[in-house]
Amino acid sequence: MNLSFGLGELSSILCALFWAVAVILFRKSGATTPPLILNLWKNLFGLLLFGATLLLLGISWTGQASEADLSRLIVSGAIGIGISDTIFFASLNRLGASRFAVVDCLYAPLVALCSFLFLAEPVKATLLFALMLVVPAVWLGAWEPRREPIERGQLLSGIALGALALLLAAIGIVLAKPALDRVDPWWAAAVRLLAGTALVIPQALWPSQRTALRRAFTPGRHWLLLGAAAFMGTYVAMFFWILGVKHTYATIASLLNQLSVIFMVLLAAAFLRERLHWRRTLAVGLGVAGAVLAML
Repeated sequence: MNLSFGLGELSSILCALFWAVAVILFRKSGATTPPLILNLWKNLFGLLLFGATLLLLGISWTGQASEADLSRLIVSGAIGIGISDTIFFASLNRLGASRFAVVDCLYAPLVALCSFLFLAEPVKATLLFALMLVVPAVWLGAWEPRREPIERGQLLSGIALGALALLLAAIGIVLAKPALDRVDPWWAAAVRLLAGTALVIPQALWPSQRTALRRAFTPGRHWLLLGAAAFMGTYVAMFFWILGVKHTYATIASLLNQLSVIFMVLLAAAFLRERLHWRRTLAVGLGVAGAVLAML
């Protein structure tokens, strides 16, 4: 395997960096915008960008895939974006960016597990060792001494929601994987986003959400933060992810994408004033090591 550093490797690192920046911005946006409405805003903004990209690239919305592949992408988007992202924002609000970064290390082992369950891919022996590293890392990174004010219920619910969001995201990407090998990645990303948006819209129109919906979609200074978060996370990170997968081995791209965990913790300490102590540093190290093992 060629391990030289080139466009693919650089793009994968930039994907990790921009996603980490987006998580920090989503964390700040979550202080005023509820998870469901934040997911809708992010998706609609992303659809505008993806629609413009498809137009510029001359890619048609129709006739790009078989009915089976289209169905896979729709179900994948509904689960991985429509449901998972709302739960992700709820977890992020409860845990903060640095704690969620440690929980995020569960993603790679969950993808490996879902690949076995849904695609019958062989389970590697390293997956067990990966889980033995990641699960303690989540506990170590989330545990707080009494001097750090976070309620036990808030902590446990945040971890549970984070794990559920990552499981649904893993299911979504594994369901889409066969189709992703046969269709244009930009088109596939747009279809998944459209499916996720279609699932969120009826929920956002529920009477209990109307006040928050009106506030979020009324032009104001909060649009700068929401727009920056959506642009970084939904579009720029995806752009570099596509470049990374296209120009280097998928395994190398996945490993470099995992750097987002480290970036999240550092950015949370710098911009959100979240404490960076030895437990969380050790937890990040264990979590990243476990994620790497799961992908080897």
